Amino acid sequence: METLEKREIEKKADRKIHIFVEISKNNAVKVEFDTNMVTGAQIKQKAGAPSNSDLGKKEHGKIVYVPDNQTIEIKNGDKFVVLPAGTIS
Repeated sequence: METLEKREIEKKADRKIHIFVEISKNNAVKVEFDTNMVTGAQIKQKAGAPSNSDLGKKEHGKIVYVPDNQTIEIKNGDKFVVLPAGTIS
């Protein structure tokens, strides 16, 4: 019989969200969050990207700008790219 504590730990582990952030052409990192609502700044910080860079989410073949202060919903497998500031409009 499982303990309540063990079930709570397993539930929390199930809620981890894994996304991928391309820092440069040859450097993509897997980033893990405990929540599906994060800011652009949080994504860059966890990925180790420069704070003065732009962050874009790859959606349907396009790159959509994600401002540092914007909270977005992420899903497992989402892909992001870090580019020099002012690159994404």
